[in-house]
Amino acid sequence: MTTSLPTSQTQRRTRRRRIVVGALAVVTAVLIGWVTQSEVLLVTSEHNGEFPISSNALREDDFHHPRLRLLRSRERLDEVVSAAKTQFEKIVLLRGWAHSRWRMSASFYYPPWDAVEILNLARQHGNRGFCAQYAVVFLQACQSMGIHARYVELPGHFVVAVWSDDFDRWVVMDPTNDLHYEKDGLPMRGRDLFRTYWNGEVSGIVQVDSGGRRRAISRSDLTNYGRYAIGLLANQLSEPVEVRCNGSVKKLVLASDYTTYPRVGRDRLEINTESLAWRGAEADAPLPRRPEAGDQDAFRNALNQTVIFLASERFRDRILKVALLSNNSPTFERFLIRSDESTDWVPTTSNTFRWLLHPGMNELSARIETRDGWKASVSSMRLFYKPPLVESLPSFRGNILRFIWHRSV
Repeated sequence: MTTSLPTSQTQRRTRRRRIVVGALAVVTAVLIGWVTQSEVLLVTSEHNGEFPISSNALREDDFHHPRLRLLRSRERLDEVVSAAKTQFEKIVLLRGWAHSRWRMSASFYYPPWDAVEILNLARQHGNRGFCAQYAVVFLQACQSMGIHARYVELPGHFVVAVWSDDFDRWVVMDPTNDLHYEKDGLPMRGRDLFRTYWNGEVSGIVQVDSGGRRRAISRSDLTNYGRYAIGLLANQLSEPVEVRCNGSVKKLVLASDYTTYPRVGRDRLEINTESLAWRGAEADAPLPRRPEAGDQDAFRNALNQTVIFLASERFRDRILKVALLSNNSPTFERFLIRSDESTDWVPTTSNTFRWLLHPGMNELSARIETRDGWKASVSSMRLFYKPPLVESLPSFRGNILRFIWHRSV
């Protein structure tokens, strides 16, 4: 038996359905109209430089210090590195040059940390130093070329870490033995070598000399890296290093008579420097008598970083205002910027500019150029721009949305 609804009730239900469908159609039309007539900017990715968050800043000599300028000109360092194409290749050539200046001796007069004086004594008096003197000559050669470097203290050895703009990291260089370490084509940091020593996973790691020769290493090659500390001072030309010689403390300064310097092998000599030891969980003990830290940011201290900002949360007429920040760049000269519509880097000394957008994906890249011409790592921003469907009609303009996730490195 079938029961039918009264005609009036059926009509009311039909009317309600039509109203609901009509309302949904209107809302859908409004949404479609809003989407098609909206001017939307969707930021899809950012790759920015870092802010320094370490209180242990490196103190350096002015790269135009007269002794550094003399070192560069007298030793013809520009010719030494002329065959290299990249900054990193030039660093390796400087290391090979420093390594070849003399052969080590167990007994010598310990000179001030001044590369010119060290070279003078080696050539004129056969006063041949050991690892510390190789490190000083190499580090100051780097500084004379506008390259940042810091000392690295190891048990029984002294090396240098150089900031590589090519690889955006500190890279350990051993000028005494003319080598650095690489894994998968990437030069290694002190913390990398520390961890490798303690975990013993040396597969794929090679040591590389300035001639490009490579040799696979064993764990014993990294024994010194089981403990290490970074030097916080690389300014010994303006602030001479302090030494304790036979119980007396003094600054080690240039003297007309080199025989007044402490004699290694005869005098009791201690070098006083400011350093910070890495306290990795793997090590059984830190370096003795050294402040220590287990925060990798205290050792990273990234240099020559560029940060890209949207200067405003609104934009108009396809124009987006952008701001650039140079971060931890003591020798900053200018920015270089490039959009996806050009292959050329455009120099600018301004830290703000206007970016003309085109429909679809847009990409902006920026980097620092230092006063010595070194080009730092690249920061970038990618975004998708959708203009209104019909420019002449009213539209919702200047909407900026973000759709970004950050990958752990």
